[in-house]
Amino acid sequence: MTVRARMLAAMRGSRDGRTLFAPRMDLWAIALRARGTLPARYDGMDSAELADALGVGCHAVRADYTVPRDPDDLVLRGLGFDNHPDYPFRVEIEGLEVRFETTDELFSTTVVTSGGPVRWSLIHTAEMARAGVSLPFVESYPAQGTGDLDRLAEVFEHLVVRPTPGSWERFSQRVGERGVAVANGCIVGSPMHLLLHELMPIDRFFYAYHDEYEKLVTFAARLEPFFERMLAVIAGSPAEVVLWGGNYDRDVTWPPFFGTEIAPWLRRVRAVLGKAGKLLLCHTDGENDGLTEHYRRAGFDVAESVCPAPMTGAPLGTLRERMGPGICVWGGVPSVMLLKDSVSEADFASWLRRLQTEGARTNDDLSPLILGVSDNVPPDADLDRLRAIADAFRP
Repeated sequence: MTVRARMLAAMRGSRDGRTLFAPRMDLWAIALRARGTLPARYDGMDSAELADALGVGCHAVRADYTVPRDPDDLVLRGLGFDNHPDYPFRVEIEGLEVRFETTDELFSTTVVTSGGPVRWSLIHTAEMARAGVSLPFVESYPAQGTGDLDRLAEVFEHLVVRPTPGSWERFSQRVGERGVAVANGCIVGSPMHLLLHELMPIDRFFYAYHDEYEKLVTFAARLEPFFERMLAVIAGSPAEVVLWGGNYDRDVTWPPFFGTEIAPWLRRVRAVLGKAGKLLLCHTDGENDGLTEHYRRAGFDVAESVCPAPMTGAPLGTLRERMGPGICVWGGVPSVMLLKDSVSEADFASWLRRLQTEGARTNDDLSPLILGVSDNVPPDADLDRLRAIADAFRP
């Protein structure tokens, strides 16, 4: 079987005892290129070519961020939606004036609504690039409080989702049989999650969620038609696996919030994608202990970027048990294990032996497993350790 076939089989529930290793390499490459320290033999390689060179499966979730893009693709990043040549659609504004200004490090957007301007700004510095950051961070949010939500909702009511199936097909062809090209859907699980994660400073969101909840509910309802349009487009794409929702964490998207504000939308998305013959993947990169029951109820197929102890509270085996056979776990290698300054050679060797034992477990009540580095291979990773993991799980 090819890597792609093995990955799809695991995502669909197979536990055949041949665990695949598919670590995310694009942010590592971005960082080393920015530092000028990328080994010459990897120069010019995209993620798929890096996977070949390192003898691992290709991690291809959403896009290959080593691929250059136009700065205009970041016009709407402050709303939580960027564009990329690998995505199966583009999000654009129709019917409102948009002003976009860029410098070497700053990206500022202004949208003129009937109630006044909505503004946000992003920053991406050379230092961030050297750390492997592929998307700019928000410097100023589009909503500072509930008084801004009416104007912001008007912006979303003018967003259009334009299918670009050829873009995803080129992405998939570039990945080939090295992995599964997971199509970009929505980085958050629901409109309320978008407000928490992207649109408002987190402390102000928490205050508003407690004190002005009905205003947030009203705002989230106005975003639902846009989410529905995006879901319809992605369901009509040729992709077999779709990312929708991620960046969950027990403390930020705490269990009652997840159960009330995110899980219903994930069930909705899963139903639509299931009818279209597609699998739903979520980027579960935070503290998952306390959320796994909600994951099972939400019904998604793949929990990607799962980070276990010692970087979070639960061991990999415990997370596989709690997620159960209906969710494929993709992750399980804490990034700290690749750092010589953090983990000694003896401790790494001991950990790798335990990981091999865990990878060999194929009980019917366990999650299927694809190994990956959570959240990504860090810039200072020791590639000998990466190769050691690959050798330990080579079929």
